[in-house]
Amino acid sequence: MNKLILISSLLALGACGKVDMGAVGATASNTPDSAPPIAPPIIPPDEATTPMEPPSYEVSIAAAAAARNKALERCATQPEAVRTQCEQEANGAFAKNEADLQDLRGNKE
Repeated sequence: MNKLILISSLLALGACGKVDMGAVGATASNTPDSAPPIAPPIIPPDEATTPMEPPSYEVSIAAAAAARNKALERCATQPEAVRTQCEQEANGAFAKNEADLQDLRGNKE
């Protein structure tokens, strides 16, 4: 009995959603005359800043930190007698660069 109700309801629902498959096939197929639409050209974005301006504080401090890290790596290869002095010089150069870059900071409280 349940199967009979299920089958009859499926047939009734199938009859309600009847679609002309010929029309669907005609619109879905691309003929040589109808080419697919072409995407618009890619336009590169404008520069965020002008190349003549100095880099931002974040970029400048990151570059100074990278230079300090490279100097500390070079110091690690030095003999023990000069390693401490080399590390102090690298840290001093970074502190000087950091002080010089303070005027580039955006938040001046």
